[in-house]
Amino acid sequence: MRTSEIEEIKRVLRIGKKLGLIQKDKFVVPCIFPFKAETPWGSDSFSVKIKRNYLILSSDQHVEGTHFSFDFMEPDEVGERALRCAFSDIIAAGGKPLWAFVNVSAPSSTIVDKIGDGISNLSEKIRVNVVGGDISYSEKTSISSFVAGFSYRKPLSRFGAKPGDRIIITGTIGDAALAFQVLKTRGRKFAEKYIPYSLEKFLMPPIERTVKLMVKIQKLASFSADVSDGTLRTVEWLSILNGLSLEFFPERLPFSEEFLRFAKDFFSEPQSVAATWGDDYEIMFGVPEKHFRKRNFYETVRKYGEVVGIFLAKQDEKRAFAKKYPYKKLKGLHRTLFIFFTHKINWKYQFEHFR
Repeated sequence: MRTSEIEEIKRVLRIGKKLGLIQKDKFVVPCIFPFKAETPWGSDSFSVKIKRNYLILSSDQHVEGTHFSFDFMEPDEVGERALRCAFSDIIAAGGKPLWAFVNVSAPSSTIVDKIGDGISNLSEKIRVNVVGGDISYSEKTSISSFVAGFSYRKPLSRFGAKPGDRIIITGTIGDAALAFQVLKTRGRKFAEKYIPYSLEKFLMPPIERTVKLMVKIQKLASFSADVSDGTLRTVEWLSILNGLSLEFFPERLPFSEEFLRFAKDFFSEPQSVAATWGDDYEIMFGVPEKHFRKRNFYETVRKYGEVVGIFLAKQDEKRAFAKKYPYKKLKGLHRTLFIFFTHKINWKYQFEHFR
């Protein structure tokens, strides 16, 4: 039986506490340097304030068979993609990528060398330095990245949501799901010919675009996260960590022209697949309700993304129940929470990378 999304979130928090990686109230940081820890527990990155600026740290891994497949990906593509995915958490916090350590293990030096080509290619594109790492032998290829970035503003995290905050997502979703399905069933040539946008987005998460967007988003946002684990999985994380129920608007999900044209040929329920699948690496962020009282602000925020939800006060939960919206119940950290849907979503499509 598959583990539910909620149980997976709870398991991550439980393991993190056991390992000392996550502590509910504070981080224990040795006082070697004069810095202050800024990031709440439960976030995808960790930041510290050093004088007037912020250093943001994160790590990520790419494992063959789980995160990528050589059946339809070249080693250099795998290398570049792995580093792009690692830097996505830095960008989601509002940071600019700075440097990386990358560890690679593979069954041959040839694969390691080609993966290195992809990593070097990205470092030149976005002007970051790969400052160290390690290589080793293993039967399956694996890439582990430790990355850093910086920000002049206080970094964003999954925390900070308040009742009334709108939930906004950048770009389009479902493209990675479409590309993955096409690659598996029709092959690389078909994908290159008919879905080039979705294929490129799947192979090379668009961090150049999102880092530019975050410069503007960071001034408005109350929270942010990337949606690499799926749009609704990210929504669940935000709900549980902030202790708030919310309404989610599946009918407002942004889709590319390729997804609208081809998804129906590969999925029986395209909307549900797009909402639950991951690997799109778009940014989900929140904007406080007060901003939407400004004239024409909705048109302004549409330049950055689509409003797909709203966090609710407790009294608003009653209104959502009265409208008889379908909902999913979440066991929060302190109370029961609800995600109400204006349109029903089929939850059988659970994102599990390549497994």
